[in-house]
Amino acid sequence: MSVYGDDAHKLIRDAKRTAESPVLAPYRGDLVRNVLAEMQHLSSSLREIMAARDRVIATSSSPPTPEIAAEVQGLTVAATMHSLSITRSKRCLLAYARHRVTRLVDTVWDLSGGAATIPVDVRRNLSPQESDFVAGYTALVSEYKGLFLDVDLGAALVPPRDLFVEVRVLKDCGEVQTESGAVRLVKNSQHYLRRTDVEPFITAGYLRHIQ
Repeated sequence: MSVYGDDAHKLIRDAKRTAESPVLAPYRGDLVRNVLAEMQHLSSSLREIMAARDRVIATSSSPPTPEIAAEVQGLTVAATMHSLSITRSKRCLLAYARHRVTRLVDTVWDLSGGAATIPVDVRRNLSPQESDFVAGYTALVSEYKGLFLDVDLGAALVPPRDLFVEVRVLKDCGEVQTESGAVRLVKNSQHYLRRTDVEPFITAGYLRHIQ
């Protein structure tokens, strides 16, 4: 039997557990919906508690009797606990969303070819809202890069030594467009490709350069 805050805690554990993973973990929409429903329930209960507290205060004598004072104190404590629970769940949701958005932003910059070059194993783990974000953010990055046509802002800082490199695919990337045509990057396959075509995938950890 779950208690308040369990699902919010699971979201944080999921983000922490997959923080170092090369591929963004699947979006936990089930947990997010549970947390939002829990927050709505707590908010409704909080309003009822505050209304009950106000009624007790309004109908009590002045000064209140010890019984009334104890009742008001109990309702105040209950309201505080509900409010803190809502705040905690909200912070967990925001932290989870920020973790995923940060990973997506880094992916867009690493894979400078745009939203179409984001590997399939990443795209299928996104929520519809995250997919929309990636498309919109990619458009903004492309527009920004367009201001510096003579500089590739997504290129590695160290110039490459070889024009072509041999790489091993660590994670399925699907079909990728290169200067010489489409290439299907399937896990554990090896390819000899132009470095400029695969550099973003090497940087992002989807390919490994075979020395």
